Amino acid sequence: MARVAFNTVYNGGSYHGGWFETDDAEVFEGKPPAYDSGTMTEYLYLTAETDWMLNEARDSNSTYTRLDADDAHAWLKDNDHPEAAERYFERPKGGRPKIGERLITTATARMHNEIVDLSEMYAESLPETIRRLLGEALEHRRIIGAPGSRQEQ
Repeated sequence: MARVAFNTVYNGGSYHGGWFETDDAEVFEGKPPAYDSGTMTEYLYLTAETDWMLNEARDSNSTYTRLDADDAHAWLKDNDHPEAAERYFERPKGGRPKIGERLITTATARMHNEIVDLSEMYAESLPETIRRLLGEALEHRRIIGAPGSRQEQ
């Protein structure tokens, strides 16, 4: 892995900010410079720690500087990466209303495949299938009067 030092700009000054691994980062190439002599090449890195690092390279000199979210967003748009700018910084306007609270879980590969098969069989989205299955399981629990069900209260 390539471990690279970066600078951080603060109140107009620059200081050593730390290190990051370029091999673990997503890289965006800047537009080719408009002129040829002494040109500077730029690359924007999104690190595994979700920091944005700008690499400015001229000949054998190369600097890495941490960018804040606004500057990274502008750089992506200015350098023809609108899809990345949208993915990382722009929320869709409108969209569907929130269905409920977010629930994050893991499942075995077998369970996941069975749920995917059910969603295809019922022609519904995977989240809809998961919500339906959870609702059915909770209803079954209420019907049989299992501990923690509403009938026990």
